[in-house]
Amino acid sequence: MTYLSHPVRRMRDEPEDESVALVLRLSEVDSEQIAEAVEALDGEIDAELEFESLRVVVPQKSVADLCELDGLEAIETAATLGIGSGDAEEDMELNDS
Repeated sequence: MTYLSHPVRRMRDEPEDESVALVLRLSEVDSEQIAEAVEALDGEIDAELEFESLRVVVPQKSVADLCELDGLEAIETAATLGIGSGDAEEDMELNDS
C-alpha cells in the first residue's frame, strides 16, 4: 500500500485546475516505468532524487491515477520534504493549545 500525505489525499479527492510538484518514493519499480506512466498522465519528471525518489509535476486531476500506480512506497508534495520552491507549511498543522 502506498503512503499518501494528507495534501496528496486532498488533491486526489478534490483536484483543482492546476499542476503540483510531488515526490514519488519508489519501492519495487523501475524509474523508467514510472516516468512513462507520469508522461501518460500529462506530467513530467522534474528531477531524480536520492533514496530512489523522483520529483514529478502533474496536473492535480491526474493525482488519483498516479496514486493507483504499482511500485510506489510513498507520494508526498515536494514542499513536504523541503524540495522545490515552496516550504512545508501546507503539510503542517499547528496545535493552538
